[in-house]
Amino acid sequence: MFATWYQTQSETSQDWLHHLHRHPETGFEEVRTAQFVADRLRDFGYQVATGIGGTGVVGTLHGAQSTPEEPGRCIGFRAELDALPMTEKAQVSYASNDPAKFHGCGHDGHMVTALTAAAYLAENRDFDGTVRFIFQPAEELLTGARAMLADGLFDRFPCDEIYALHNSPDLPSGQVGVPSTAALSSADDIDIIFHANGAHGSMPHTGEDAINAAAHLVTSVQQAATRLVDSRAAGVISFGVFHGGTARNILPETVRLEGTMRTTSAKVRDRLAQLLEDAARATEVLFGVRIDVTVKKVAPVTLNDPACVAAVVASANRVHGVARVVENARSLMASEDFSELSSVVPGAYFFVGQDGPAPHHPEFVFDTGIIPIGAEIFADLAKHRTSQTANSYQFQ
Repeated sequence: MFATWYQTQSETSQDWLHHLHRHPETGFEEVRTAQFVADRLRDFGYQVATGIGGTGVVGTLHGAQSTPEEPGRCIGFRAELDALPMTEKAQVSYASNDPAKFHGCGHDGHMVTALTAAAYLAENRDFDGTVRFIFQPAEELLTGARAMLADGLFDRFPCDEIYALHNSPDLPSGQVGVPSTAALSSADDIDIIFHANGAHGSMPHTGEDAINAAAHLVTSVQQAATRLVDSRAAGVISFGVFHGGTARNILPETVRLEGTMRTTSAKVRDRLAQLLEDAARATEVLFGVRIDVTVKKVAPVTLNDPACVAAVVASANRVHGVARVVENARSLMASEDFSELSSVVPGAYFFVGQDGPAPHHPEFVFDTGIIPIGAEIFADLAKHRTSQTANSYQFQ
């Protein structure tokens, strides 16, 4: 039924994608994008709320057996509004109109996937409860979900479950991958400042060598992490910024390191944070410097709920075929603030494969074949998970 419907819908969905791609907006600036999404939802007959957490949009649709007073089970679907602050290099006819911004992560495609599912459900309300399509700002900043929650997202628009998808070059084109536990890693920002009494490079013994101390800490942390973290667990610390000094022959008084910490385990996350502190204290003793360590928690691990995982697998098998569904798909060490939402409401995050350059590459092009796959899975989830018997449904 969906496939037949999409034959007449596909050109419209493509037009939506091209429009959104031409007009990218970055985090918390998605005014035009949010307006476009809200207008489409209203056209479909959804109750629409805007300005949630800044520029967030929520569209609500009641099924045949529900009302605003008795909404039944409510199922949410999340898509991202924001683009990246980078220059597009892909040669497409619908290229970004802004040379400094483009949808290099596929959020335009995710929005269109959600809108396509929303349009289908509006024309086929043969489901029991209520669906909510949540369009979130500032995913790339990892702060948009938190802003929507602070604005009362789930208090104002309760959901029993929530789902999201992402394109993935790690899977063959068209395959659906469903991680059974952790889908994405946590994200933490690391800032380390080394304080020393500077000295002339020819007489290092007259002061402290903050550069040498920083280099020692970087290498010691990398070595220790491989021994302190279970090799079967995922955990990584990487430093991308190393700043210090202004002259070739002067040992500086201050050196700054900036890095990131990613893991798919809360236990490993805590262990690596402690490792940074321990390494700093040991380095202070060895080099006579003073070290300030700050680890800022940015986003938690995106953990999939077992019942929601089973629901996605069942829906994907029904509409896409068992042969094209990968259960227990590998976690990615990228991070997402969908984790903020699924920490409050049970949820699942899954992937749809595509070929070509990976997200955040300047030549990234979203595979439009993902749209009907994702939209039909969303629609099937809406039908089955809004059922009053959904909680007791046994997936085979």
